[in-house]
Amino acid sequence: MSGSHNGEHSVRALLVCPDQGLAQALRPAVSAAPQLVLADTMTAYPEPRALTDKLSGYDALALDVGTNRAKALELLKAVLETRPEIAVIALARTNEPDTILQCLRLGASEFLSSPFPPNDLRQAVQRIGRRQTVAAQPTGSKRGRLIVFAPVKGGAGATTLAVNTAYAIQRESKSRVLLADMHLAAGIVAFLLRVQTPYSVLDALRHSSQLDDALWKSLVVSHEGVDILAAPERPEPALIEAFPAEEMLEFCRSSYDYVVADLGGICEGLGMSAAIAADAINLVCSTDMPSLFMMRRTIPLLEEMGRSRDQINVLVNRVERRADISSEDMEKIFRASVHATFPEDSSSVLRAQREGALLSDSSDLGKSVARFARSTLGTKPKQAAGAFGALRQLWGGA
Repeated sequence: MSGSHNGEHSVRALLVCPDQGLAQALRPAVSAAPQLVLADTMTAYPEPRALTDKLSGYDALALDVGTNRAKALELLKAVLETRPEIAVIALARTNEPDTILQCLRLGASEFLSSPFPPNDLRQAVQRIGRRQTVAAQPTGSKRGRLIVFAPVKGGAGATTLAVNTAYAIQRESKSRVLLADMHLAAGIVAFLLRVQTPYSVLDALRHSSQLDDALWKSLVVSHEGVDILAAPERPEPALIEAFPAEEMLEFCRSSYDYVVADLGGICEGLGMSAAIAADAINLVCSTDMPSLFMMRRTIPLLEEMGRSRDQINVLVNRVERRADISSEDMEKIFRASVHATFPEDSSSVLRAQREGALLSDSSDLGKSVARFARSTLGTKPKQAAGAFGALRQLWGGA
């Protein structure tokens, strides 16, 4: 990092842009982004080795990927293989989906297109600055696990699983656990548990650079041994903006053993940030065909974002005892293994919602969640007695 501007770290960047018209279009946006220090410009594509050597002392590379896409992608790949700490901002005249996808797959941090609205570049540079600030912080001896739950389609029951898994992890491990409702527009964790707090995850995001223990205690509410960071009580138009969550999530991980985040979905800005940072991504679907189809479509998306199959858990919820489709059939549809199934238990869910309580430990779904939490912790499941007990353990087992 090269210094700071109004308390924010400046980002020292090299511009490689053979397209002089593109460079000209970028200048007004650069002037409106004081955090960006454009230290040098190259008007021709260099050889990969020359570029990686040149980037010593830089934080970012702004790269024209439109003039010669093949050459630009070769440079992008070489830079991120040799200097993974460098943030790459891909620049182009148009938003071509193939180009965007190739850049992001190779590891570009941002993709911007002409006419470069000043606010877009400014926010991109701020995101890069925050990420690099977090990366530069010394890592403590203890860093909590970030576990996210995301439905591939609405109504899959992801929130029920996230809430009850968080409490099951706390009961089983006696660890410090945070339950974060990161569904900005329609989060219901606080409602389900009947907790009230004047602050929300939105406040944490807005003040992520100022977070400390004292401020954090005012943002969360403790409930039965678990800290809860609630979603905003009322959606706001401003929530459409994709908030950079890296700094807040890193603070959470430094403060808790387990951070369980309930996401509105993978494809929204905040959900995508959390999924990229997560240690485990629990994708939740039900057994209806549209939900199964969306699961099949979402897994490759996460892989394109750089997540590996061992970080993605496929969870199938609301499975009938006599389901028309087997786990083997679902795996053929997903082209992925089913990590865990959870039984249809609407009566227990409705009872918990009505009472503002957790699932009963004795309910079928409650038992399945407990087994899933133990598998998440890596602890051995408790042995059920007799053949009937073994069969019950398999039902919905993780």
